[in-house]
Amino acid sequence: MFNRIIIILLISSFTSACSNKTHPKVVVNEKENNKITQTLYLSDVTFAKEVKDGKFKTDCKMLPVLEESILDSAQTHSVKIASSDTIAIDQYELDVEYINVVPHRWTFMALRPSSNATIKASILKGGVTLHTTTKLIGSGVAFGACDRLEKISIAEGRYISKWLSKYI
Repeated sequence: MFNRIIIILLISSFTSACSNKTHPKVVVNEKENNKITQTLYLSDVTFAKEVKDGKFKTDCKMLPVLEESILDSAQTHSVKIASSDTIAIDQYELDVEYINVVPHRWTFMALRPSSNATIKASILKGGVTLHTTTKLIGSGVAFGACDRLEKISIAEGRYISKWLSKYI
């Protein structure tokens, strides 16, 4: 019995190793990115309508922390971003919004709750979306919900700045 298993393993390994099939190499050409040479203007960060009302909207400083994180980490990635309330039609706009926030999420075998938030960032010009990304980040490190959500905001700001560096 043992000899048969060894013989079958040897034959199957020789058969697969000595195969004449060549695997075709698929080359995917990246589409050319039109780099943005102008300054990108950050509009106000908001919560989407789908986000349920909760204490975190008023008690936590998620929106200002995210905006500050985007502007700070943009300097690291050499991205030209400015914060502005009024944006002209011919200017590039960065629209950022939270589309889902879970301040308390219990997982199996967890000793304390965790949080996660999904963010959507879009580059717009004249109301037309040029590029968009969505990212879900979670944290279970801090004890309070606001602390966890603010850590998530910092991480999402870094992600957005790194994502923007591909286009600027």
